[in-house]
Amino acid sequence: MDTEEQLILGLQSGDEASLARLYELLSNQVYALALQMLRNREDAQEVLQDTFVKLYQNAERFKPEFGSARAYIYTIARNECRMRLRAKQSRPQKLADIDLHDPASSFGDGHETDHDVRITVAKALEHLETEDQHLLKASFYEGYSHAELADQTGMPLGTVKSKVRRALLKLRDFLGDV
Repeated sequence: MDTEEQLILGLQSGDEASLARLYELLSNQVYALALQMLRNREDAQEVLQDTFVKLYQNAERFKPEFGSARAYIYTIARNECRMRLRAKQSRPQKLADIDLHDPASSFGDGHETDHDVRITVAKALEHLETEDQHLLKASFYEGYSHAELADQTGMPLGTVKSKVRRALLKLRDFLGDV
């Protein structure tokens, strides 16, 4: 039986049967990961397909000395999920009879409008240091993980986690006063 690493190395040499075998071995796990992240069967199916297409296109990027084949494939799938989540966040969403683009639109039960909430959160973010603002926006609005932020900023992972946590606590304190 071929190992996953051997199959990717076979794929690097153009052996399409290796791709079929990898799909057979890992498609259920990749689908489960995508479904867990996206909570939508159709999106998870598309991510599953896109993951193996990208694996086929980028098999040469896999280096066994840097990690397992399974981790490489899961990373592709996670990145595909994140791209979909970011794309969905950037699209306006329609909730029942509420138009998020109409500042006068209300939830009808005394809650603030989405517009008001956005303004309140933006004002609260302004009370944070610039670096903390960047970390929170990148983490929550853009979907970057702590590890990705650590790579991006050059800070140790523990420092990023601590800074994000402290910034969230400051934000919570400010929003509690509003």
